[in-house]
Amino acid sequence: MANLRVAVDVGGTFTDICIFDESTQSMRVTKVPSTPDNPMTAVLNGVRRADIDLSDVELFSHGTTVATNALITRRFPKAAMVTTKGFRDVIEIRDGTKDDLWDAYSDVSEPYIRRRDRFEVPERIDFSGNVVSPLDEDTARDLGRLLRKREVDTIAVCFINSYANPTHELRMREILAEELPEASISTSAEILPEIFELGRFNTTVANAVLGPLVSGYVENLDRSLTADGYTGELLLLHSGGGSMTSEVVKRFPVRLAASGIAAGAIAAQHVAEQCGFTNAVGLDMGGTSTDISLIADGELRETNEWQVEYGHPIVFPSIEVLTIGAGGGSLAHIDIAGSLRNGPQSAGADPGPACYRRGGTEPTNTDANLWLGRLGTDLADGEMTLDRTSSKAAIESTIATPLGLDTDTAADSIIKVANANMADAVRLVSIRRGLDPRDFALIAFGGAGALHGADVAKELDIPTVIVPPNPGVTSALGCLLVDIQHDLSQMYTGAADAADADAVEEHFRELELEGRERLRHEKVVEEDSVFQRGISMRY
Repeated sequence: MANLRVAVDVGGTFTDICIFDESTQSMRVTKVPSTPDNPMTAVLNGVRRADIDLSDVELFSHGTTVATNALITRRFPKAAMVTTKGFRDVIEIRDGTKDDLWDAYSDVSEPYIRRRDRFEVPERIDFSGNVVSPLDEDTARDLGRLLRKREVDTIAVCFINSYANPTHELRMREILAEELPEASISTSAEILPEIFELGRFNTTVANAVLGPLVSGYVENLDRSLTADGYTGELLLLHSGGGSMTSEVVKRFPVRLAASGIAAGAIAAQHVAEQCGFTNAVGLDMGGTSTDISLIADGELRETNEWQVEYGHPIVFPSIEVLTIGAGGGSLAHIDIAGSLRNGPQSAGADPGPACYRRGGTEPTNTDANLWLGRLGTDLADGEMTLDRTSSKAAIESTIATPLGLDTDTAADSIIKVANANMADAVRLVSIRRGLDPRDFALIAFGGAGALHGADVAKELDIPTVIVPPNPGVTSALGCLLVDIQHDLSQMYTGAADAADADAVEEHFRELELEGRERLRHEKVVEEDSVFQRGISMRY
């Protein structure tokens, strides 16, 4: 009888595995080095290292950075965008803002699909859904043939006002499917049927460029798990804090763009609740970055618009997490002004910190902690032995000698700069919003969180620091705590004082029907289904 629940969280440096045995109510954990070139390898290595018989597994839940890393590295398949004539540059013009308003030399990164791969077709629907100009099907079919010649793998169809009437987008998808039967096609009316073109277009484009990558990863992992005896559904954590089956992930891969980050926030909320705190800050310090989440009055903060890179919004409900480049592998360096800096560059899993003896020569937070005796020489259940001599050499050559410091002082300075960076990030999610950190507990976890939590709390006058058991795999625990969840939306346009309550109710009924169908497909029984309604209004 299947009695195990397994969660795997893939991080930048390590992949964490958490196994809960329902028959004994016990939990065990393990971790293995991540494999950046193929994250699935680390997942399967972790299953083998944990000696899990997959035929005994009732639930397999997975938080993955595949989508996030693809958006960061921009290693996309051959993609194209099809849009209404005159709207080719919506995702390039954006909203005209910059991340750093005062830096004249800082440009927003390019759109995910280049201009030469964005195509226009004549069609037009007005704001209320009326057809102004019909879709030019001859042009649409010619475009389909052109994209076939270009061997395009994935296409985003983004027409103006399609949220009000998706007819033209649906017909365009049919034509493209006839001409490119193997291509992945995303329509904005399906991905995000909401007003405002930038958010809708860019979310659809992100979904399109991630489609083949995520689908391939999920299919291969699903196939490997099944071949090894797993008979259940592969569940993947999404940015909103719930999970989706592999079949739904193939339709909405963009929802995985903050998958692994959300897992840590969910775990922090659970730990805070178990310890009796309604206000807490989650400090998830891993090998590459630190993810900071805020729990206020027992609830995680959420946002409806976020971005992996500035200027490219993804409009889906997501747990609000602030990520900074401060992890165990963050590189310490001296800038051109002679000041000591820490991150955001990282040694990652390969070559890793100098003490890994895999070719890294620059000092990291891990090297500083190791040299100061704050970290033991055995890592990952003894699978890795750290070398203090290599840490010392890296610290001396890069930091101590140039700054005229002894090794201990240089290592301590590296740690202090990292702590200051994290404290500043906590201020952004608390003080900047009028919240006093002294009213919160700090939950320190991740591979390096427990090493830095007390110092960060001291910097902010936070009175309580909580370190959960097995802090290095706490994010994997978060994957075990979530339910299957979907976020669905529809547009209703009308003045508040003249809105038709029956029409609004009909919209909600349509959304609930779609939600029930999704849950039914995912084998969720009716009595376990919960529906929550919300209205986002614009003044």
